[in-house]
Amino acid sequence: MRLPSFLLAATLALSACADAAPTGHVTPDRARVFALPDGQFEVAPPQGAVRSAFWCGAADYARRALGAGWGQDIYVARGLGEGVAVNRKSTVHFTLTPVASERGDSWPKRTNAYRVGDRLSVQQADHQCTTAFTRF
Repeated sequence: MRLPSFLLAATLALSACADAAPTGHVTPDRARVFALPDGQFEVAPPQGAVRSAFWCGAADYARRALGAGWGQDIYVARGLGEGVAVNRKSTVHFTLTPVASERGDSWPKRTNAYRVGDRLSVQQADHQCTTAFTRF
């Protein structure tokens, strides 16, 4: 009866590892979004996703998890950087709370630069979603 004891121990060890890995909100495009304690949220698209996937994930989370309307603005709270809630090199922090722009309003807005204070409405961010997920 040594085998069942080993299987039980392995199952318990694997379930402990699974519980330790944060899952967060998963979007239809498989981005993972994690709520942060300060009202911000961290978006981590799948590896190899296009850069607009950050806005796409933010839009989905704002609508589904936070109940934001299509006209609600989403702000970049921290640009592209290492994850806080997930072990990833490329995440972006967003918030629904207005954030002062680090470059002023006179500069042209680029949707994939992710500078603090950049903003898109939920609807504009949703339009950044790739065609990998067909919307009806």
